[in-house]
Amino acid sequence: NYSGAVLIARDGKPVFTAVRGLADREQNIPNTLDTRFRVGSMNKMMTATAILQLVQAGKVKLDAPVGTYLKDYPNKDFASAVTVHHLLTHTGGAGDIFGPQYNANRLSLNTLKDYVGLYGTRAPEFTPGDNNRYANYGFILLGRIIEEISGQTYPDYLRDHIFKPAGMTRTGFEPESMAIAGRARGYV
Repeated sequence: NYSGAVLIARDGKPVFTAVRGLADREQNIPNTLDTRFRVGSMNKMMTATAILQLVQAGKVKLDAPVGTYLKDYPNKDFASAVTVHHLLTHTGGAGDIFGPQYNANRLSLNTLKDYVGLYGTRAPEFTPGDNNRYANYGFILLGRIIEEISGQTYPDYLRDHIFKPAGMTRTGFEPESMAIAGRARGYV
């Protein structure tokens, strides 16, 4: 039941390709090697890479609390207790974003600041460092740190510092409302 595309390259030359399934089930459009897919949670690897670039450049410290970089963070207790390392390792208790609150506000969440406005008053789900729980919101906060430190939007920073250097010319974070030629529809 796999639906997607695979390309494995060695020394810049494809050695294996495979394509299966439909990019759009309603229109019966098959996937191709050129189909564009949403990155979903794969952006966490890109976010971690971006944060570590900033650490390497001496602009971010892993043991620094969130409030060091997000000075106007709504929940001051959270901002002083949760570190960058906690966010990267899902040990800060930042929590998820999906659920009734997300569903009710989904169409108004256009920037990372919008997410902070919606979820920024929450307390950690547990004492930071005492547990490990997958936290989408933690990576949104890392994206905000990238924005604050770099002076670029999260998508622009990734484009300039990760995608372009890697030759990923068709990778980006266009909103779902934007029509993108050849982009697969998301299904659950």
